[in-house]
Amino acid sequence: MRSAASGGGACDGLRVVDFSTWMAGPLATMVLADNGADVIKVEPPEGDPARSQPAFQTWNRGKRSVALDLKSDAGQERALELIRDADAVVTSYRPGVAERLGIGYEQVREANPAAIYAAITGYGEEGAFAHLKGYEALVCAKFGRMMMFERIADRNGPGYPAVPCASYSAAMLTVQGILAALHKRQSTGRGQKVSVSLLASLIPYDLILWIGHQLREQGPEAEGQTANMYLQQLMGRRQQLGKDGGDESKTYNPREVHRPSFRVPRPNYLTAVTKDGVWLQFANTIDHLCFAQMQALDLVHVYEDERFAKLPAVGDEADSEALWEIVLERVRSKTYAEWTEIFDKYENVAVERVRWPREALEHRQVLHNGNVVDVPGLDGQPTKQIGPLVRFSANEAVIGKAAPQLDEHANATFDGESTSTNGGDHATGDGPLAGVTIVDFSQWIAAPYSTGVLANMGARVIRVEVPGGDFSRYSTDGLLSFPMTQGKESLALDLKRPEGREVAHKLIAQADMVLHNFRPGVAERLGIDYETCKRLNPRALYLNAASYGDSGPDCRRPAFYAIAAANGGNQMRQAGEGHPRPGSEALPINDLKDEAWRLLKAAEWNADPIAALGSATALLLGLHARDKSGSGQELLTSMLCSNMYANTDELIDYDGVPEPPRVDANLYGLGPRYRLYEAKDGWVFLACPREHEWEAFCQAVERPDLATKSDDSLADEIAAVFRTRPADEWERTLAEHDVPLVAVETRDPGRFCLEDETMRELGHMVEVESPVYGTYRRHGALQKFSDETLTFGPWEPLGGHTRSILNELGFSESEVETLIDSEVVEAWVPS
Repeated sequence: MRSAASGGGACDGLRVVDFSTWMAGPLATMVLADNGADVIKVEPPEGDPARSQPAFQTWNRGKRSVALDLKSDAGQERALELIRDADAVVTSYRPGVAERLGIGYEQVREANPAAIYAAITGYGEEGAFAHLKGYEALVCAKFGRMMMFERIADRNGPGYPAVPCASYSAAMLTVQGILAALHKRQSTGRGQKVSVSLLASLIPYDLILWIGHQLREQGPEAEGQTANMYLQQLMGRRQQLGKDGGDESKTYNPREVHRPSFRVPRPNYLTAVTKDGVWLQFANTIDHLCFAQMQALDLVHVYEDERFAKLPAVGDEADSEALWEIVLERVRSKTYAEWTEIFDKYENVAVERVRWPREALEHRQVLHNGNVVDVPGLDGQPTKQIGPLVRFSANEAVIGKAAPQLDEHANATFDGESTSTNGGDHATGDGPLAGVTIVDFSQWIAAPYSTGVLANMGARVIRVEVPGGDFSRYSTDGLLSFPMTQGKESLALDLKRPEGREVAHKLIAQADMVLHNFRPGVAERLGIDYETCKRLNPRALYLNAASYGDSGPDCRRPAFYAIAAANGGNQMRQAGEGHPRPGSEALPINDLKDEAWRLLKAAEWNADPIAALGSATALLLGLHARDKSGSGQELLTSMLCSNMYANTDELIDYDGVPEPPRVDANLYGLGPRYRLYEAKDGWVFLACPREHEWEAFCQAVERPDLATKSDDSLADEIAAVFRTRPADEWERTLAEHDVPLVAVETRDPGRFCLEDETMRELGHMVEVESPVYGTYRRHGALQKFSDETLTFGPWEPLGGHTRSILNELGFSESEVETLIDSEVVEAWVPS
């Protein structure tokens, strides 16, 4: 499959040696291969253990395979022969293993000082957890992520996370790290090491817990002072402006921010089943979207009831439940086909069918976007797989070659001349993206978080917000504004005014990257469309981080995290086996509410960070292409596609494809050898998918008889074993036998990050100083670079850099004051 662009791949000429296995590393190098990189996959003689999984055919498409015994001198010399001609090397071993196999960073640097060395580990290369095996579920257990799924099933305790978010994120962070280091190599001529861990890759999925805990712990007096006064002032300003930060006006309702915590879903953010048993996800967060939903459902009359007159705000849980029942009954009065015909007439309704991952391959917008490709399978059979992560206007993705047979390319070498140089001095830099300027017009969560990832690597990010501020400054009592603004410069600017567009155009003329996530037509009305940007700055990379796309049947439909989760398969996978119950459409209302509530809780917030990491990757792919061509171009990503990428462990279809294992109804895991168990005190997660690991467990617990037990009785037998000791003791004991097991962290991820010493030692939590919130701790490094010192900025007030940015653009002090007085811009005034 080739895109419609006319150029070569964004990564043409890039040479990669990939020693990684399972999902994270192979998915990273798949993205590079899809975009033109020449990837040689080096496997052990027995092959990548993921070869037994259908997804291997996706993760390794378009690569070449060389099988080497790296425990032998000959194998190591052959590996170094490939490395000498490579631009990048990717590994996924536990700390110390690569060195023993002759391919550690220092050994690679000696062979090729220009190579970028990406090391993916479970928990980092140092710290208290480094020795533990890094299976996805084990890392999630250590991070506290399993506590985010408590009470989806009808039980207390941690729940198994069904979507491999850590592996997906590690893949995206690895691609970003390699491309950022290659960009830096343009000026230094030398390579460096990029370290990525699955542990740090989970950080994006804690958007607000970490800061919420800190603000609450300041106490009532602190909460009533500067920070809350700032938020209240912002609310009043926004209400005065009567804007919601998007392309449509609304009256701001403070109750939407300070809403009570209900134990039932709100009628504008729920799941409901149709007459013929199809589940739908609604996500109409703000009032004009909620009104459109009620119009489509023919329920506008509910606004006449004083209980519902201020929708989407509902002040009483009983009232919310009453309206919930009305909506549920209304949705199951028509078939899915009937509702689809109606919703197609209301483009402001955020609604999506709740699908399994493979069903996403049939979505009409996914097909329109070219996100489904035909690729030969390992056995030559036709398969349908996920298509390119990003669409380029000047480059083309090349997807069509099958994954290789083991050692199919035994004599493979790289074409062209070696990139190896003498390297030079290893002086420390200020981040691999230092000198890159990004102008970010995006809103809400997914797209703004993506530029925060790049700011962590040294990019300068200027976030352009409407006067009154982006809605993320108000949602969740302002907590979302922390990850959306940290380390950025805020410019509050009215793009609907000619004077505002003039300022925006001056910014664009000096930018390396421009980003927005508006629906089609909005960027044109605001004067920041691609053609305008191209005229102002032909070198600029222009990313539309869309929800659905920039054209096609659903491109004008809004989307929030639950919509992308519904389509990508995240939600259905997380609900657990047997849910949603077959025949739910005929259930009594109370039973239907139980099923609908479970499915809604299964949506979790993971879809926004997933999309954010995909967009950040897209921008760096574009930067790599520009470093070669000197020209900018237009890029397109979508929340739909990025969330499908996170489900690539299931997202392949062909005749006879086996059904993937499903999470059990109680969300313990995928089977007796890969699941949660309750210990005498606490919980443990056991991960023994490979036979030698299982045999080691049976010997370590002195129960060799378990090796022959059937699955029907095995879980009960293992559960009885674990109930005899506390969880921490089990972890210490079984670690001595190298059995993959950890004690489950029962603090939530926010508490874990704040309180765990290892997270601070590894640089994943850092202290910053805010003019409003004072000293606090924020998330730090997602990737680590051997030759860079990364810095992390604090929360940014609205318009915090308005004056300095305008001065930099050439506006005099009097001109700045005029812009402020006429409300074209808004500037923060310290109290």
